Amino acid sequence: MLTPLVQKLRPRHRTMPLKTKLQLSFVLIGLFSIGITGWQAFENARTALESITFERLTSIREIKKRQIESYFQQIRYEIQTLAENRAVVDGLERLTNTYGRIPADRRRELLSAALGGMPSPAGTPGEYFRLYELLDPVMRHSLVRFGYDDILLVDVPAGDVVYSVARHPDFATNLFSGPYRGSSLALAMHDAVTSGDSAFVRLVDFAPSQTADPAPVSFVAAPVYDAGRLIGAVILRISITAINRVMTSNNNWKSEGLGETGETYIVGSDFRLRTDSRFFIQEPETYMHRLLRIGTDSALVEKIRTERTSILLQEVRTESTLDAMKGNTATRIANDYRGIPVVSSYSPLVIPGVRWVIIAEIDVSEAFNSILILRERLILLGFVILFIAATGGIWITRIISKPILSLARASEEFGRGNLDYRADVAQDDEIGHLAATFTVMAESIRRQTGQLEAEIAERKRIEEEVKTSRERLRNLSGHLQTVREEERKGLAREIHDELGQALTILKLNLTLLQSESDPGNETVPARLSMMLQLVDATIQSVKRLITALRPLVLDDLGLTAAIEWQADEFHERTGIPCEVSIIPADITVDPDRSIALFRILQETLTNIARHAGAGGASVFLRVSQGDLVLTVSDNGRGMTPEEANDPKSFGLIGIRERADYWGGNVDIDAMPGHGTAVTVRIPVQREETEGQR
Repeated sequence: MLTPLVQKLRPRHRTMPLKTKLQLSFVLIGLFSIGITGWQAFENARTALESITFERLTSIREIKKRQIESYFQQIRYEIQTLAENRAVVDGLERLTNTYGRIPADRRRELLSAALGGMPSPAGTPGEYFRLYELLDPVMRHSLVRFGYDDILLVDVPAGDVVYSVARHPDFATNLFSGPYRGSSLALAMHDAVTSGDSAFVRLVDFAPSQTADPAPVSFVAAPVYDAGRLIGAVILRISITAINRVMTSNNNWKSEGLGETGETYIVGSDFRLRTDSRFFIQEPETYMHRLLRIGTDSALVEKIRTERTSILLQEVRTESTLDAMKGNTATRIANDYRGIPVVSSYSPLVIPGVRWVIIAEIDVSEAFNSILILRERLILLGFVILFIAATGGIWITRIISKPILSLARASEEFGRGNLDYRADVAQDDEIGHLAATFTVMAESIRRQTGQLEAEIAERKRIEEEVKTSRERLRNLSGHLQTVREEERKGLAREIHDELGQALTILKLNLTLLQSESDPGNETVPARLSMMLQLVDATIQSVKRLITALRPLVLDDLGLTAAIEWQADEFHERTGIPCEVSIIPADITVDPDRSIALFRILQETLTNIARHAGAGGASVFLRVSQGDLVLTVSDNGRGMTPEEANDPKSFGLIGIRERADYWGGNVDIDAMPGHGTAVTVRIPVQREETEGQR
């Protein structure tokens, strides 16, 4: 049988077994070690791989940047060389003179036909064609060497295009008044011839060609001087193909380390591409579908499809281009123009005449693919090590936990009251020593438990006796109050029935005797009158005694009428107004509780009259939640806590005893200077007390 102390000390809820804790500890230690080591390895590798990726992309960007800047620097050198070439200077001046002799309305027709190998039409000077034959080798050499679309010569001040290697539609036109007067070609020529500097070179940004082929073209112009005299301008027509070839490495991105998604491109000051997107070149339909998904205007996408290029059409207003346009150079992770996260390396290009930036990018998913592979391998390795740790943990746990579980089993049996159970541990180590100590402790506890149980039994017996004594005293107190009230009731009834009637009869006889006495004898009526007054005073004293012993109104009319009568009597006796409130008005209370509440009211009013110094009082009787609640309050000086708990205050002690007998309670709410309120709460029914009575 379990003792109360053992029952109290036993755990209420079963916790995790020691074996499981040990196994879990091994697993957590392994997991923690793997996690820390793997995390450090992964972070170091990730940092290294990110650094390598950033450096590789930065290197590709710088290589492309140098190639583009060198390409345009070479163009500047080449056009300056052509502008200073004696053959070009002499040829331009002689062509200008010959060109002027050709009818203006037939220049395009006659020159195109003659230069195309047809017989020279009438009106076409033969010298013009001989000059062409002299200039063509020089011009074509540069054209082929640097991949220009065309080389043009323009005379000044007329503005006529007097020479063209490729004979594009702008040949033999006037750049001041002809169809190309507002073109990039005319702008390049105008800036060159108005610069006033023989070393001036004007590069005009790419723009759609105004010829039948709308492919983007750019023009580079330089003035041509002869002995300090401006005679014209040499203009290079540059196709976007050459720059595209440099930026895409002839569509061989992988060989440059850009993998499957890497690319390099140029963006102009209008935030539009100056080279084609790799994704447009490789998978144009997928590229355009992607643009539509990110909200690109469908009309623009259709124009890209129709013109078969993204140059000057695709807007690239990304974080990278915005930062590069501010003159910054960096490598970072950001979203590209497709809305896809990429590693982006950007820098402004130093090319006089244009404001371009170069960007090298590769998708984050590809750039850091090796990091993801490393993470997967580390996770797999972690699971393998964790499995080994768990397996080893199970084996070690069994060795450690077996004797401990035996001790735990012994402790559990010992806690259940089986004080003869012992742990079976034969190890010669700390656990074996613990088992031996436990055996000694168990023997000692078994002896002490017997003594403790005997003491507890004796203490219980004493507590029961004290409890019984208290109950007897309580019942005795109630019985004494009941007997006292019964004696008062009987005495009051006897005085009323016997002494009261005798006095009444005596008074009646004296009255008759007074009326029948001799009128001439004045002594007898005087004595009779004195005797009547004495009888009246005796009757009043008897009534007061009867009321003090047992107010008849309580037995005849009930508690509510008795409370109202007592309040009136208190007012008449003390002069202190007493207000009565009873809710509901027809409260019915059994006689025993009625006399208890009435005596409490009498005692409370007596305290108010003797000690409160009050100018008014109130009585409130109500039924609340199955209880009779009587509250008597005054507006006097108020009761201090010391007075409320004074062991010599027998009036308050009597009030508490009466309430406690009926299972009630008394609450005194007093504040010095603001009066006192005594609230008594007694249950309407208390079957246990009724049964005891």
